[in-house]
Amino acid sequence: MDTMIFVVLGAGLSIGLGAIGSAIGEGYIAMNAIQALGRQPGASQKILRLMIIGQAITETAAIFALVMALVLLFGTDGSGTMKAVTYLSAGIAIGFGTIGSGFGAGLPGGSALKGMGRNPENSDVLTVQMIIGQAVTQTSTIFALTVSLILVTLTPEDSYVKMFAILGGAFAMGFGAIGPGIGDGIVAKNANEAVGRSPKHMGLLTRTMIIGQAITETTDIYSLVVALILIFVV
Repeated sequence: MDTMIFVVLGAGLSIGLGAIGSAIGEGYIAMNAIQALGRQPGASQKILRLMIIGQAITETAAIFALVMALVLLFGTDGSGTMKAVTYLSAGIAIGFGTIGSGFGAGLPGGSALKGMGRNPENSDVLTVQMIIGQAVTQTSTIFALTVSLILVTLTPEDSYVKMFAILGGAFAMGFGAIGPGIGDGIVAKNANEAVGRSPKHMGLLTRTMIIGQAITETTDIYSLVVALILIFVV
């Protein structure tokens, strides 16, 4: 079996799927920036700065997917059926695993810009709140990237059970990361909207947001645990 077939397929899945969430999230941020500019043209510099920061953080998920695609294309040298499966699985894990984080990070970015459209003087508070919320949404992608890197370096035993266990681990982490990434973004989006309306309560709102996001992330941890069991134990 030509291992390179699965290397290029894994790389394609990595960046092909990995670009979806970030692109939608960045578009959502830009849309809200344009609407904010229409309401507050005098605050154009603050709005554009916040838009660029928000889009840059949202791009993180796609960058992780790009890095993994490049690792697969230029940093792999193993051969054989089982190595081929690990390379394909790495692309599956990071490709699907970035969709939720990319889209989720765009939600607090967009809501921060909505707040700017209502009240530009709250830009500093909204920026801090946005960055915190977006940072937590990237947890899902970090888990997916970790599993992908493990898979790339793995040299598993040659058996059909192990082959499907590795593929199962990739799907567990990839699909399992979609919901938490979006869920974290929904929590952060609503927290940003509340901060925009009541900036003096930012401390309370931030603490509540982090607790809510942490609980949302538990499902992501379940996926990671099952993926690791499938990869190393089964």
